[in-house]
Amino acid sequence: MEDYEKSGRYFIAYQGREFSYEDIIRKLDSICPYNYSINHKEISNKGIIFAKIVHDSYMEDRDPFWNSNNKILTVSGYNQDEIAKVNEESRKYHLDDSDRYQRIINYIYRDYKYKVFKELSNNMHFCSVIWDANEEELIAGVTTPNNEYTHLYLGYTKMNREIMYSNSEELLTSFCDEIIEVENNTYIVNGETFNIDGNKRNESNDPFIKRTRQNADYLLDGLNSLLASITNEAVKNKINQNLEDYLASPDPQKKISDYLTKELDTETQKALLELIKQVINKFNIEGNIDHTLRTIFDKILEDYTKTINVPISYSIIINNTEVTHTSGGFYHEKYEQILRQTSLDEPIMLIGPAGSGKNVAVSQVAESLGLHMYYTNNASNEFKLTGFIDAGGTYRETEFYKAFKNGGLFFLDEIDNSDPSALIVINSALANGYMAFPHETIDKHPNFHIIAAANTWGKGADLEYVGRTALDAATLDRFDNIFFDYDRKLEECLYPSEQVLKFMWSFRDAVLKSKIPHVVSTRGIGKVYKKELNNIPTTDILTSNVVKNLGQDDLNMIIGNMQNINSSNIYYQGIKSLKLGR
Repeated sequence: MEDYEKSGRYFIAYQGREFSYEDIIRKLDSICPYNYSINHKEISNKGIIFAKIVHDSYMEDRDPFWNSNNKILTVSGYNQDEIAKVNEESRKYHLDDSDRYQRIINYIYRDYKYKVFKELSNNMHFCSVIWDANEEELIAGVTTPNNEYTHLYLGYTKMNREIMYSNSEELLTSFCDEIIEVENNTYIVNGETFNIDGNKRNESNDPFIKRTRQNADYLLDGLNSLLASITNEAVKNKINQNLEDYLASPDPQKKISDYLTKELDTETQKALLELIKQVINKFNIEGNIDHTLRTIFDKILEDYTKTINVPISYSIIINNTEVTHTSGGFYHEKYEQILRQTSLDEPIMLIGPAGSGKNVAVSQVAESLGLHMYYTNNASNEFKLTGFIDAGGTYRETEFYKAFKNGGLFFLDEIDNSDPSALIVINSALANGYMAFPHETIDKHPNFHIIAAANTWGKGADLEYVGRTALDAATLDRFDNIFFDYDRKLEECLYPSEQVLKFMWSFRDAVLKSKIPHVVSTRGIGKVYKKELNNIPTTDILTSNVVKNLGQDDLNMIIGNMQNINSSNIYYQGIKSLKLGR
């Protein structure tokens, strides 16, 4: 056995959420020899954790190595003498010391992609796992091993069936209950196995193909169980006719989008995509769909959904129980978070620019929870919340009163344009669980929920929203803050005009860069799109919905800061030639 000084040492590479960084480091630390350390790199938003036992870890840029310029993360097992020799013989990658030559696998992948295994196979024995952030791909491969550190094993985690690689089979047993040794001179990309020359492996010998087939069977069972819910017989028959053949095809990685485009009409496409989303959500909870298959379908569905603007359906899961299931629709990216936290009976304040869709999102949350939405546009005085008894002795009830008494979702819009003293009413009601109205004192209904919306962070007026007031600390502390910005994916679904979107997004970015107080909202994009559909002249659209309230100097500055816009865009051409009369 080679000692730690001469070899690439034990590593682990993980993509998933079942285990934390601390879980993995704790295990590595338990087997780490005296005088050795653990190097690690983490890309938390993608669930990527690479870690390795090393000797003298004072160099932060040694293996695992994150190439920040090219967004490539590598970790490898190898013989130190062999990798040093490769470095010495390479004029292109000649690195200056023993710590830096560990980067060479990262650099060769940068230049040769998957051919890195072929390029190095004649010169060294190694195994490597690579995260390509540009392509969002996890690549793993091994040449012919010559010591215990150059074997490569793949494991599936015990609960969520997520992917984990290591050059130590024993190390993987701590996290995984199914472990496969990756065959020599092969590499794996997104669950597909290739030989070192880049040719696909025979599926009969490929554990990934077998596993994907097995999970496709689970998916098919679930889809068949849901087909009965489709009332349109033509849609049902088309899906029934084609689905089984598709999932049993020789290539289980064949893109759903290709299949849908060639075989089904648009309405059938939408129905099938909805079914697949429901089934994947269900089986992901039960642990039957592994991370590889889940990732494949999620990516395909996301890409394809954008091409046909398929309404989305959400399953909201709390403590492994489905709380609610939404109808198909177009939702803001923060919708699911709002729905989840509202379900937990948390008061919420949506903070974001005007026209970003806060009102629509709140109404969708109310609908999803089966609640009536009660709306009040700011609380200019406490009577807008508590109500009052008129001269005839009749109580004049408010939206807040009806929601508090009968249950429902109370939406207080423009809370930062409210009288701070009036908000004491809400603070008191939420803190005590009851409220004294002019004619009676009542307990808060169990199904009472409250969402507020603001254009500012409650600190008072700014350049864009000059009329806003500062909110007291008690009010700010009472609410969960959720930043609710413009959602470009939602805008893309609602207003599918590339000319409009590219122009309005570029114009919005330029407004921010110019620091000019001007709103380019989702609502505004909708107005432009509507006028385009009705053949309103471009100049009229620009003057009525885009440049209103701007002066010529401000407009010129914004145009000068516009980027990522094609010169042939009709709106860009129109605004450059626009002359304002003020």
